[in-house]
Amino acid sequence: MPKYSFRGGIHPMHHEHEGKLPSRNVPIRDFVSDTVSIPMGMHLGAPSKPCVQKGDHVKIGQVIGEPVGGLGLPVHASVSGEVVAIEERISTGAAPALCVTIRNDFQDEWVEGIKGYGNVETVDPSVIIPAIKNAGICGMGGASFPTHIKLSIPEGKTCDTIILNGAECETFLTADFRLMVEYPGKVVDGLRAIMRALKVKRGVIAIEDNKPEAVEAIRKAAYGRDGVEVAVMRTKYPQGGEKQLIKAITGREVPSGKLPIEVSTIVTNVATAAAIADAVINGRPLIDRITTVTGCVNNPSNLRLRIGTIIADAIGECGGFSEDPGKIVMGGGMTGFAAPNMDISVTKASGGIVVYNEKKARSVEESPCIRCSRCVEACPIGLDPYRLKHYCDKGDLESAKAHNVMDCILCGCCSYNCPSRRWLTASFKITKEAIALEARRKK
Repeated sequence: MPKYSFRGGIHPMHHEHEGKLPSRNVPIRDFVSDTVSIPMGMHLGAPSKPCVQKGDHVKIGQVIGEPVGGLGLPVHASVSGEVVAIEERISTGAAPALCVTIRNDFQDEWVEGIKGYGNVETVDPSVIIPAIKNAGICGMGGASFPTHIKLSIPEGKTCDTIILNGAECETFLTADFRLMVEYPGKVVDGLRAIMRALKVKRGVIAIEDNKPEAVEAIRKAAYGRDGVEVAVMRTKYPQGGEKQLIKAITGREVPSGKLPIEVSTIVTNVATAAAIADAVINGRPLIDRITTVTGCVNNPSNLRLRIGTIIADAIGECGGFSEDPGKIVMGGGMTGFAAPNMDISVTKASGGIVVYNEKKARSVEESPCIRCSRCVEACPIGLDPYRLKHYCDKGDLESAKAHNVMDCILCGCCSYNCPSRRWLTASFKITKEAIALEARRKK
């Protein structure tokens, strides 16, 4: 059977099994903290508006943040208890985030009226996308794009293939792997719900070949399910990029500056699919997620955390630090963000908390480019990173745009592959943000 892949890419930490071994075979376990601080802006789009006040008693699943704007999503209480603060807190973003802090009473009271639709194969397809929106589901693989918007096909476009990203190509992370091994039925149910909502006949679950247990579990769960297939991908980073998955599985190439729907394809994460299954079958809003906590902690784990859990509490649940920490990264080692402190919250897109020791966290000074072209060979998009950095460092936004900096997916392949340790990806990120800011100012 052929294994799918794409042009470019790298194999980060391949001598260390991508950093996944410490948590790979650790089953998911629940952890519920004393307090949660739930950000109102966990999704792409305007932050939600708090609809509770300090001193209110709330129940699990209760809406505490109302949607704002076209990309808005509701935010739900992840524990029952008392609202003790509504305030701005430091986050992984550029600005503080408005958060609702709840002191857990450990009564696990659910709000009244939550009701699902039962079997995804018999539910009326017209209720699926509204159920996804009401559950507050956004992309859980990192992008945080509101899922109901992604599944609303624009007029004039068609979709014939849904791809679930189960590659989990990022270093250190094993949350999606454990989800597929332990709850494969939920993943398949979520895919079938999407397929029925959009009347799509083909659904593909893409899994890298270094996860044979997940491949086997998903294949068994998918047996007999209409239109569902498993695609085994060659292990390579960034195999989970949506454009890379689309090219590898369908042979279609998403045009520059366009979205996957341009080639009749939609890509979403396996964790998102599982959340969709919960929403459709049980009416359950998105109040928790599986997160890998690893690195220099005493007990690397895959924890099912309530949204809003403080990362210090999650690390404490894993036995604390095994050595002095140098940096804490939210997400994986390639695309994650350094946490400014240990008081920030787990969000819907927090797939990992990776603690680096002081040696691994030490930054390296960049050296002049030696024109080796290793960055060009590694780029999965086909860009010229060395040339782009020249424009970015000069602040020449027009030339950077002309050389397709906006197509950069910020995967980090170029920086990882560069023998001069050039800060390529960081330059591209800053430039993309500057271009986006300029575009907003012109509107």
